Amino acid sequence: MKHTFFLILIAALVVVPQISGQGNSVVRYPFLVHGDLPVYPALAKTARITGTVQIRVTVENGEVVGTVTISGHPLFVDAATDNIKSWKFDKTVRTTFVTTFIYQLDGKSEETNEPSNPKLDLELPSLAKITARPPYNQTLY
Repeated sequence: MKHTFFLILIAALVVVPQISGQGNSVVRYPFLVHGDLPVYPALAKTARITGTVQIRVTVENGEVVGTVTISGHPLFVDAATDNIKSWKFDKTVRTTFVTTFIYQLDGKSEETNEPSNPKLDLELPSLAKITARPPYNQTLY
């Protein structure tokens, strides 16, 4: 009986760490020290284009040194990449990670031709959600 319990205990100690380690990879994003606010591209807003962009970012010595587009509409890729280039991290940061920018239109059209600020939900550097109101389309008869 003691022999069986001892074998089960050893088996549990060997197997449990392997099972618990599977699928638990947590991505740790570096702390963002500075970054410009992202914008919704005017042309995309006028054309009522929405979409998601994913970009792989490489940081060395706290500076963004490279970006690789994984997916996304070219209008949004340019805007997201321009924003990412403004990011600054602590000088000791040297890493690569994937960031996501979500561009969406929500609500009623603006009843003015004056631009308005989009709503920003930022969890930088992992996620930026930019929500703008659709432009006002005045019908002339």
